[in-house]
Amino acid sequence: MIQIIVNAFVEKEKTGAVVEVLYASADQDKVQAKYKELTVQYPENYLAIYDLPLDTDLNTLNNYPSVFIGKEEFE
Repeated sequence: MIQIIVNAFVEKEKTGAVVEVLYASADQDKVQAKYKELTVQYPENYLAIYDLPLDTDLNTLNNYPSVFIGKEEFE
C-alpha cells in the first residue's frame, strides 16, 4: 500500500482546473509531514491523501483519484 497526495486548483485567469500528484510514499509519517508542509505552501488549494494498493485495478475501488474533464478539452 502506498499513499499519494493530490493537489487540485483552478489556474488564475483560466476556466479549467489542474489536478496533480505531488507526493507518493509507503511511509505514512512522511506522507503526513509532507501534507502539513503542502497545506502551508498551498493554503487555497484542495489537497487530499489517497490510499493506493499496489497491483490493483483502481477502477474496481469505490474511491480512487480521478478527474472530470469536459469534452471541450479534447476539441
